[in-house]
Amino acid sequence: MSAAEMVALAEYQVRQPDWLAYDGFNLIAADADFSRVRIEDLDAIVEKYPTLFEPRTLLIFRRSAWVSFSPSSQPQLDHWITRRNTRREQTLEARQFSTFAEAAAWLTLPADKASILETGEGFDALARYDRAD
Repeated sequence: MSAAEMVALAEYQVRQPDWLAYDGFNLIAADADFSRVRIEDLDAIVEKYPTLFEPRTLLIFRRSAWVSFSPSSQPQLDHWITRRNTRREQTLEARQFSTFAEAAAWLTLPADKASILETGEGFDALARYDRAD
């Protein structure tokens, strides 16, 4: 994944405002490679969020759950979550979980529906980034 792809996803969200009314679930695969994303890139993206989402007045507080199986991507994820959770005027809280079940509980999914996070059944993917081998 690159910083440009992350900016493109944020811009897509602005063009699809219905998605902003929902909680999010984010999965980082074991073989994910964030080596091209520098901490400075993440900071620049977070700084753009007020401008991108400024026209939106959300009446809800959204949650963004993250499950990562990529130890090499952990520094970027840690920084991303920390930066996303420090803005007072934000309408989103991000957290990382070790398991799908923990993420489902925080997202308040019914226990019998928790397994759908793992399978993706019934979910619409906003973006998926695969390696181009």
